[in-house]
Formats: sequence, structure tokens, C-alpha cells
Amino acid sequence: MSDDRLDSFPHVRALFEKEIADDIETGVQLSISHEGRHHDIAVGENGLGAPITPDTPVPWTCSSKPLGALAFARAWESGRLDLDDRVAEHLPEYGEGGKDTVRVRDLLTHTTGVPDPLLALDTDGQEMPDWDQAQALVWMVVCATETQQRPGTSMSYNPITNWFVLDRLLTTLDGTDPGDSYRSMSSLLGISATLGLDRDGDAALPVAPIAPPEEEVGLAKMVMAAQLPLPGTGVWGSMRDLRAVGEALLTGRAADGTEVARRATIEALTATHWPGTVRSVLSDTDFAYGLGFMTLPHLLGRACSFRAYGHAGGNTSSLVVDPDAKVVMAMYWNGRLADVPTVTRRHALVDAVYTDLGIIQEAAR
Repeated sequence: MSDDRLDSFPHVRALFEKEIADDIETGVQLSISHEGRHHDIAVGENGLGAPITPDTPVPWTCSSKPLGALAFARAWESGRLDLDDRVAEHLPEYGEGGKDTVRVRDLLTHTTGVPDPLLALDTDGQEMPDWDQAQALVWMVVCATETQQRPGTSMSYNPITNWFVLDRLLTTLDGTDPGDSYRSMSSLLGISATLGLDRDGDAALPVAPIAPPEEEVGLAKMVMAAQLPLPGTGVWGSMRDLRAVGEALLTGRAADGTEVARRATIEALTATHWPGTVRSVLSDTDFAYGLGFMTLPHLLGRACSFRAYGHAGGNTSSLVVDPDAKVVMAMYWNGRLADVPTVTRRHALVDAVYTDLGIIQEAAR
């Protein structure tokens, strides 16, 4: 246990000890904000034999999508971009394959009608080229992909493509370099999280998450994508930094008081814009979603209030923002699980944190 503040969280401590003993994960990093008080906790190891600490950089994967949503919010507020702008108005080459009617709101809600083409991209065992060449290849694949549904009529969650396009759209408007929509947001928020992971040669990653046999292929793909400077996927930083993103959503301001976005804009981002299709089983491609946010509270935690929202990533991380309870939680487990066990694990942690904080949300149970 690397943080004595865990002594104030007995239910969290017991949960982490059991999960690590059961080889569900090798360690956990957790950052909590409650009514302005911060708790940074780290337990266990990084998967490489060293302790995981509150400062260990970990992959945010799709939990980083709120950064892109906030970057859009600033362009929206300034009048440079509108939700109903067609993406091809700003990026003409994107309009191929029936994508000429895709709107910015379709990117943000994953309703472009295009399943993520990059998930099926096969390098045939070849080494990836340098990033300048790789992103040109990615853009070529994205532009050539055809719609399978009429844009705006169905959701197909894109882990990679939509936020790659969103960043290209924002940086084209600003005249900046690819990825700068994320870098500028990190700078504005005063956090040290980075897009992509800079490391020397074959140096080990900061963490090596584990997975059961049925998730090993998914884990390998996640780790590969996380190392690339892909907006919405490739951010590395501490959960303290991710918690700072959540606090900016809660208050509209960075830690130094700088305005990030107006409260009304944040309410618009985090409201449900796609209701999710009713199914008898959990879907990882179609669920209640806002403009860059998961908006079904019970998917985040049973103890959450009905206004809670956030995002999850790689079945290893989550951001939960609960305005009514004045809670922000950022969590990383150094172990990947399948979809349903991931939701169960998140529920258990949110319940434990709310119990230890003395928060009661009976209406949400």
C-alpha cells in the first residue's frame, strides 16, 4: 500500500487486497475528489515487479475521450465549429464513401454509421512506420471507409477513428499539428499527461497489465494502440491527472481558476444524445451516450446519482463524475477483464468508495 490515506478507506482496502490476491489485477491506482478534498491511492505492483505509485503513468485509453470533448467545447463556444457542421465541409476528403452527411455531433456520439475501420487493420506482422507515415495511412483508411448505416441513425462505438477525425478537424481549424487539440487541453488543465508514450528504444512500459486467456488478444491490441499518439486512445498519465479532467467538468475551471468551458456547455456535453438500443445483454458498441461521455449512471456505479456521467477505457480505467454527490473518481486497474466483469469490478469500487466517504444514494440503488 503506497498511500496511508487508504487507512480512511477500509472497504476500498479490503476490495483491492482481495482482487490482487485473486490475480484480477497486479495493482490499482485511484484518485478521488469529494467536496474539494483529494485522495490519491495506489496499491500493489505495476506488473514488472515494482510498486505502482500515485505518480506512475498509466494508459487512459478511451477514458481520455472527455479531453477531446472539452477541446470541441471550446471551439463550439468560440463559434469556430457547430454541432451540425458537416465534417466534410472542413475536411473534404473525409466525405468519401457516403460520409459527406456525417456531422460533428455524429463523431461525438459515435453515430457516423461507420464501424471503426482501424480495429480491423492488419499490419501482417510488419513493424509500424514512424508516426508521420502511420497517421497518413490511418487517415487514408478512414477516408476510404464507407458508411454501413445512414449517419445519425445508429451507434457503433469507435475506440479510435472518431476522435482521430475530431482532432484533425480541430487542428485544421486552428492551423496546428495533429494531436495538438489534446496537448493544448492538457496544458490548459495544468496536467502532465502526454499523448503517446515517449520511451527510449526497447525500454519497458511503465506498467504491464495482466489478463485472463480470453482477453490476451484484446490486451495486446489495447497496449499497442495506447503507445501511439492517438487522440482519444493514446494518453498516458496518472489518475490524479484524469481526476483533474473530471474536476474541470464539475466546475468548468482548471485547478488554477482558468475557465475551461461554460457550465451550460458542459451540461450539453454530458446530457444523453443517443439513448442506446434496448438489448437483453450488455453491448460494447451501443449504449447511452452524450457528446463524448457515457451517460447511463448504472453502467458507471450502482451508488451513483442519476446525474452521473464519465467514460471507461480498455476495460482497465474509468472516470466517474457525480455532480450531485460532488464526487470525481479516476481509477486504473492493472489487469484487463471482459466487458461484464469490468462493469462488476467498477460497481464494486464505486460502492466501496461511496461507503467509505459516507455518501448514501438510496434512490440510485
